[in-house]
Amino acid sequence: MTLEVPETIYNNRYRLDAKVGEGGMAVVYRGYDLLLRRQVAVKVLRPQFAADEDFVQRFYQEAQAAAKLSHPNIVNTYDVGEVGDSHYIVQEFVGGETLASLIAREHRLPESAAIGFAIQICAALGAAHRGELLHRDIKPSNILITLEDTVRVADFGIARAANAQTITNKENVFASVPYGAPEHLTGQPLSEASDLYSVGVVLYEMVTGKRPYDAETAMGVAMAHLNAPVPDPADTGVTVSPQLRDVIMRLLRKSPKERYQTAGEALVALRACLGTGAAGDGHASRNGETDTALVRRKNAAAEARRRWFSSLDDASPSIWSSRRAIAIASGIVALILIAVVAYTLRRDIGLGPRVPDLTGKSTADAVAALHAIGIDDVQIKAREDPIVSAGLISTTDPASGAPVRPGAVVTLFVSSGPPTQGLPNVVGRDPKSATQFLTQKGFTVRMGVPVHSSSVLKGLVAKTNPAPGAKVAQHSIVVLFPSGGPFSVNVPNVVNLSDADARKLLAKAGLTLRVSQVVPNVNIPAQTVMDQEPNGGSQAPPGSAVVVEESGGPNAITVPNVVGGTLEDARNSLAQAGLTVGAVAQVADASTTAGTVVSQNPQPGAQSGAGSSVDLYIAVAPAGPSAPPASAAPLPPVPNVVGMTVDDAKAALAKAGYTVNTVTVEPNSPPDAKVVSTQPAAGATPAAGATTVDLVVGPPGH
Repeated sequence: MTLEVPETIYNNRYRLDAKVGEGGMAVVYRGYDLLLRRQVAVKVLRPQFAADEDFVQRFYQEAQAAAKLSHPNIVNTYDVGEVGDSHYIVQEFVGGETLASLIAREHRLPESAAIGFAIQICAALGAAHRGELLHRDIKPSNILITLEDTVRVADFGIARAANAQTITNKENVFASVPYGAPEHLTGQPLSEASDLYSVGVVLYEMVTGKRPYDAETAMGVAMAHLNAPVPDPADTGVTVSPQLRDVIMRLLRKSPKERYQTAGEALVALRACLGTGAAGDGHASRNGETDTALVRRKNAAAEARRRWFSSLDDASPSIWSSRRAIAIASGIVALILIAVVAYTLRRDIGLGPRVPDLTGKSTADAVAALHAIGIDDVQIKAREDPIVSAGLISTTDPASGAPVRPGAVVTLFVSSGPPTQGLPNVVGRDPKSATQFLTQKGFTVRMGVPVHSSSVLKGLVAKTNPAPGAKVAQHSIVVLFPSGGPFSVNVPNVVNLSDADARKLLAKAGLTLRVSQVVPNVNIPAQTVMDQEPNGGSQAPPGSAVVVEESGGPNAITVPNVVGGTLEDARNSLAQAGLTVGAVAQVADASTTAGTVVSQNPQPGAQSGAGSSVDLYIAVAPAGPSAPPASAAPLPPVPNVVGMTVDDAKAALAKAGYTVNTVTVEPNSPPDAKVVSTQPAAGATPAAGATTVDLVVGPPGH
């Protein structure tokens, strides 16, 4: 039974359509993947557990555990995420019913059907155990049965690594007591045999219609698992083959060492039972009708006969005579129909098995389904399909329901998705005309929010999603994002601020300061901003410079020419003029002697305030060309040398294979200034062949 729910969409992709089940930790919804256009199951953690980190961790553990497994008998996990306080897992939607509902309706299953289901459960557990994962919660409600009687094991909510040695009490609470192994209920180390014990309980219930241990309380059931003798399924009055009886009783042994040790061992034993329980593989008849389907059809026929003869007993003698004649005639017709059906079945057996409906299944599931009915020669081809999602089966050849003669080939056509076409480039066009153009091409157009663009005028289409030229399905949605113009920042007003305060304020806005000239002024203190361009309150691109004029004070100083001398000569000359050395940058220059000042800012002759700084550029010898050998290993990421002295930084970089190209000294740096940044930045991997790093040193807290 499903319960419709108000429309809810998670992360603009997963729509919840109806509630289909509830568990101890989560609620399961039938949903729809709007991106891949397929039906899914969405498991949502209950709100009362969302605040509990242990529950949330266990919830995500299920997704991580199940995602590691890929097997035809295990439910596929597609995605995991959260929206607000809601945590969810997206899984494959499996049509059909749970084994629990099947047992509740049929009370007990034919032995061959029970063996077939147990074989598939063990196959799923074998895959999980090979991945070093224990399920730890095998029970009928966690076993899904498709309409083709294929078993899909679900709910790895308390699954755990097979080598894990500890189990918390909270985890034990989630283990289902009626199906838990004795060592699970007592908190002892678990093994593959622990999962197989649960398989034994489920198999006992399928064959007999009841659980092996029953009591008025859960504690009573747990104590029976620990202390009661292993029950004999034959004691319930149900006919059970000796071979299956031995398998069930061995699976239910108290000691794990006395059970089957692997799922593979249990599979061998169960397959051996098929020769005594029923013909075939114990799962599907030759004409494609499964054992459980036969049970449902026989029950319906018996009920119809009972109602028919009950109506005859209540009729009058005259009516009885006429109805008796009708009954005899009906019997003759029934015999004819039986003969026709028998002939058809014999003909079908001669033609071979029929192709099942595989539309919408994954390739692995489709191949497994064909192998299960004896079709081994399978080809796979791709074709476009506007309805079936990419990667799933679109159709088959022969078609669904057609018989396949022995040795014939069945071709599976895998959908490559709907037909696609390249998305035209409408960047730079007016949104209205772009919308009309794309609509004529068969696309559905939506408008997105404006985005900044330095190359597209404001109001025109700046970008599209998908991008121009991308291969997209016909009738897909295309989002147009209009340009909001180039990104800009608000320029603060720095007039009347000191040079230092102006630089700090502009840096916060993402801008820099450049002094165009220093003007002597007896009324304004030295190094005070007198004018700026652009003006305060206007817009400017991030990283751009604000050009200012500063006061030189009443005693403006003419900047001396220090180009051509050494750094020490420049420092002495500037100090004599009442100025200081500002930023010092190294420039590769082969035209002069290394260590010579090749440029300065402000330029010689400019006016500057007393105590202001002059930036210098010092020549260094250019590095010679060096090409690393073709076989040289790539260098590691640039080490983090921020906070080191220049010498320590050079040593650390050299150890990693790098050399220092230039060292830039920021203004007001002390003699022991440390590295404040590098280019490339720490952690970056330079392009192939690049081995140099530039250092910037400055005062603490820069």
